[in-house]
Amino acid sequence: MLASAAPTTLPQAAPGIVPRAASEDPLAQLRDLHLPQAVADWPPALGWWLLAGLVLFGLVWFMRALYRRYQSNAYRRFAQRELTAIVAEHATTQDARRALSALQFLMKRVAMTAFNRAEVAALTGVAWTQFLDATSTTSQFSLGPGELLIDGPYQATQDHPSHELTALFSLCAEWLKHHSRASQVAVPAASEQTP
Repeated sequence: MLASAAPTTLPQAAPGIVPRAASEDPLAQLRDLHLPQAVADWPPALGWWLLAGLVLFGLVWFMRALYRRYQSNAYRRFAQRELTAIVAEHATTQDARRALSALQFLMKRVAMTAFNRAEVAALTGVAWTQFLDATSTTSQFSLGPGELLIDGPYQATQDHPSHELTALFSLCAEWLKHHSRASQVAVPAASEQTP
């Protein structure tokens, strides 16, 4: 005998589960990944604040050093303007004695500003030109056109060739730009001051 043929039923799927045959792609049922939020650029981390503070401090220190250097060389810029005026006046008047006297006065003022006033003020003659040589690492004041500073302003005649005065003006301009402000400059002894 035949058993009664009961209708066969497919097992019921649990609620929320779709049978395989019903969906074509099981991966389509997966939910998207939820990524964390992007890290904000502001406010920066503590390390960046420290770095910014350090850079700012360095910048302020550098600007202050530049300003101090600029201020400490103000006398050089002023002296160069005065030297330009002396050269211009000499070009118009051709008075060598007056130009040499003004140049000697300018060089002495600058030296007393940059170095020990008590020691520099007493220097005259060869000792003065030796001092200028020592502070500029040259021998052109003692052995070159700088010799005019020794007795040029005091000579009665003005027979100084134009090229000598031009060389002296150039030498003084170089000294004004590049003289060393070292605290220990060998000042000639008092016995060397008299020619």
